[in-house]
Amino acid sequence: MFTINNDTMDKGILSYMPSGLRKYMYSINLDEAYEIHMRLGRPFSIYYSDGVYFVNSAGVLTRSANGSVRITRAHIDEALEIASRSSLYARKNSIAEGFLTIEGGHRIGICGTGVIKDGQVDFLKDISSLNYRLSCEYRGAADMLLKRVMTANGVLNTLIISPPGAGKTTMLRDLARSLSHRGVKVGIVDERSEIAAMCGGVSPFDLGDLTDVLDGVKKSDGMTMMLRSMAPEVIITDEIGRPEDIAAMKTAINSGVKIITSIHGSGVEQVQKRAELSECLGFFELFCTLSRREGAGTVEEIRSGLPAADKEDGDD
Repeated sequence: MFTINNDTMDKGILSYMPSGLRKYMYSINLDEAYEIHMRLGRPFSIYYSDGVYFVNSAGVLTRSANGSVRITRAHIDEALEIASRSSLYARKNSIAEGFLTIEGGHRIGICGTGVIKDGQVDFLKDISSLNYRLSCEYRGAADMLLKRVMTANGVLNTLIISPPGAGKTTMLRDLARSLSHRGVKVGIVDERSEIAAMCGGVSPFDLGDLTDVLDGVKKSDGMTMMLRSMAPEVIITDEIGRPEDIAAMKTAINSGVKIITSIHGSGVEQVQKRAELSECLGFFELFCTLSRREGAGTVEEIRSGLPAADKEDGDD
C-alpha cells in the first residue's frame, strides 16, 4: 500500500474545476483522494481511500448526501470547456474514447450519449458524468516489486494486474524511475498521457535520467517506434489488451527488449479466462496483482510464472 501525498495536486486540480464548484473546495484536503465525481443532478462527491464523501454548501466533507452541492449542466459544461482549453472539437477523438487527459497526468472520464458514425463512436454529447481520476507521484511505490523485477540475469517481463483506481499507473511510473536510476534504459509509450503526463516535452514526475517518453501515440505503433528509434532495454506501457498491442509486444520481446505493462483485472486466474489474452500471458515471467483492500497500491500477490495447473491444461 502507498499513500498519496502530493503537495501540488490540490492547487493543480482546482484550476480545472468549474468556478461554481471551486469555491467549495479551497478548504478541502485532497491528500488520499483518488477520484472526484460530477454526476448531473447528483451530489458532488470525492472518493478517498476510506470511502466516498460529499461536499456540502459550507465546503465541508460529509458522509451524508443531505445538504450536499448538486451538479448542474453549467458545472459540467464549464468543466469541459476548461479541460479542452475551449476547443472541444480539437479533443474530439479523445472524447470519443471517453476521456480527457489534463496537465499533471489527471484523467477525466466522460459519460454521455454516443454519436455513432460508420459503426463507431464519433463523439459524446449530452455529457452526464465526469470522473477526475487523480494522478500522483509516490517514490518508493514499486520498491517491493522492484526486488522481483530486477534479477541477476536482468529485468523480467512483468504484468501488473489491477482493477481501476488501485495504483497500477503510479506503480509503473515508479518502476520507470527506479530502473532508470539503476542504469536501465527505459522507454515509456504513454498513449493516454497518464504515466509521464508530458507537458511541453517535460514530465512533472521523476522518471529517471535514462528514460525516453513517446506521448500520445497508440501503444502498438509506439512500441514499434520506440524499438526502432531509441533502442530501449525495457518498454513500459499501460493497459494492454488489443490484438495489435499484443503483436507489438511479441515483436519487442523477440527483439530482446523487456516489457513491463498492466491490464485491468482482479488476479491472474481471472485474466487467464479472457481468451484474447491467452497467448499474451505466456510472454510474462512475473505477475503482480494490486487492489484497494488497504488503500491504493495494496500488493495482493507477486507470482513468478503462470499457475502450474493452467500450464498443464495447456499442454493437453
